[in-house]
Amino acid sequence: MRIRRPFAGRDAGKEKKPMRDDIVIEEKLPDPTTFNSLRRSVGWEEHDANCIELAFRNTRYAVMATDREGTVVGFGRVIGDEGMFYYIQDVIVVPEHQGKGIGNDIMNRLMGFIEVNRKDKLFVGLMSAKGKEGFYKKFGFTERPDDACGAGMYREY
Repeated sequence: MRIRRPFAGRDAGKEKKPMRDDIVIEEKLPDPTTFNSLRRSVGWEEHDANCIELAFRNTRYAVMATDREGTVVGFGRVIGDEGMFYYIQDVIVVPEHQGKGIGNDIMNRLMGFIEVNRKDKLFVGLMSAKGKEGFYKKFGFTERPDDACGAGMYREY
């Protein structure tokens, strides 16, 4: 699977970017089994491999964090229409690696992609896991409901 880009930000042209001596952030998608393992690690439900592959084909940008043994410890991606809307999706850091700055590194890369590739007016949304809202506030996100956007809503099938 290839990620659609170009990413022309400060990390353009670099396939790997060491964020510290034990973690590497790559512009890469995990395989479906690894993705489901990441989801399980934070208590999220798994998805069918075919659905994951379709979702990843339609991903605009993604980064994956691996430790020195090559184990995937974090992931995040950007989805959207490339015109008016982007969504930060699937930001995951396995619990034993949380609190080490990996989530910040992932979000900085995702937000860098959006900043470089955004058009004039842009809405960037995300759904925060309960209790993680403060993490996203550091990146300029606002909790809902509020007067500008109302309450967030969703429907699952």
